[in-house]
Amino acid sequence: RNKIMLKRGLAMLLALVMLTSVASAVQATTPEGERYDVSAWAQKDVAEAWKIGLHKSNTYTDYRKPVPRGLFGADASRLVALAFGGDYDAYINYKAIQCQIKDQPCGKTVAEELGLLKGREDGNMDYDTAITRQEAAVVLARAYRSYCDEIHDDAEPLSYADNGKIADWAKTDVQLMTHLGIMNGVGENKFDPQGSYTLEQCLVTLVRLYNNTCKGKPTVKNDFFALTPRQVAVSQAYMPTNYLCSAENDQTFAIAYNMGTGHRGPIDVKVFVVDAKGTCKGYRNAIKDSYNIYWGEGENGQSDAHIEKIWLSDDGSKVYYQSTVKEDVYPYYPNGTYGKLLFAKGVYTVTLDVATGKQTYTRADLT
Repeated sequence: RNKIMLKRGLAMLLALVMLTSVASAVQATTPEGERYDVSAWAQKDVAEAWKIGLHKSNTYTDYRKPVPRGLFGADASRLVALAFGGDYDAYINYKAIQCQIKDQPCGKTVAEELGLLKGREDGNMDYDTAITRQEAAVVLARAYRSYCDEIHDDAEPLSYADNGKIADWAKTDVQLMTHLGIMNGVGENKFDPQGSYTLEQCLVTLVRLYNNTCKGKPTVKNDFFALTPRQVAVSQAYMPTNYLCSAENDQTFAIAYNMGTGHRGPIDVKVFVVDAKGTCKGYRNAIKDSYNIYWGEGENGQSDAHIEKIWLSDDGSKVYYQSTVKEDVYPYYPNGTYGKLLFAKGVYTVTLDVATGKQTYTRADLT
C-alpha cells in the first residue's frame, strides 16, 4: 500500500511540474502577427528584441528550444549593426543581389566577416547545430568588443563550481559576460559551459547587452555596414527566390524573379523596379503561360510566363522584358472548358513605364 501511495504521490508531483512548466510558457506574436511560444520570464525582452530589430526570423516558433549557431551569429551581428548605426538587412540584401547577378556564392556570413562566429575545433562552422553556453558567451563578448574598447580590470575571477569544465578559450569571455551581468549561472553556482542555449536566452542576453552598452550611447564609427543611398534602394528589390535576369543604369534598376513555391497553383513571375528616387515597386508579368494549373479559375488561374531577358531605355524611364509563349494560352475552367484566346504563341516584348507602372506589349511570330 505504501508503494502504491508513493507512486500516486510521484505521479501527482510530476503532473504538477508539467502543469507549472506549461503555465510558465505563453504565446506571443511578432510585429507581423506571427505566433511563437516563449517562457513568461523572457516574454518582455524577446518582444523588445523584435521591436529594436535584434531578431527578425520566425523560423523557430518555440523560443524555448536550443538556438542554432548560425541564427545566434546573425542576431549578434544585428546588435553590432545597431552599435555601428548600420542597416543589417539592407547590407545582406544588397550583398545577396550582387551574388545573384554575378551567379556566385555569397561566401562568408556577416557573423564570420565580423569575426563573431568561427569554426569549432575541427574547423567546421556547424551553422545548424545548437550553440553551447560557453560558445554563446564568446560570441557575445566578441560582439561587445567590436564596438566597445573599455577595459574591465575590475572583473572578479570566475567562481563557478564547474570552472574546471569551462574551456580555456572561453574563460575570459565567460568572465566578461558574467562581470557585465549579461550571462549568469544555471543554479547551484554552476555555469554549465556545455549546456544548450535557447533562442529566448539568446535574445534576452542580446537585449541586456544592447541596453547596458549600446542604448543611448554615441554610434561607433565603422564603415562595415556602409552603403550608398543607391545601394540601400536596390537592396529593397531582393527576393530569396529563383532569380531570372536584371538590368541597371544610372537611373533605374530592374530585376526579375520566378516567385513560384513548387506548390500546385498559379506562379507569379515578377519584375521589381527601383527608380531614380529610390522607390521600389513590383509588377507581375503581363504575359501568361499556357500549362494547366491545379487551382484557380479562368484568367485568375493562369501562371505568368517566364522572363528570358530584361533591359532599359537609356534614360531609365522604360523597362523592357521578353517572354516566349510556345503554345496558345486560353483561360481554363474546372468544368474542362476553355475561354477565349488570351495570348497567341509568339515572342512578346513588354514595355513597363517606370513613372506610371503601365505595361504594354508587342508580339512577334515564333521563328
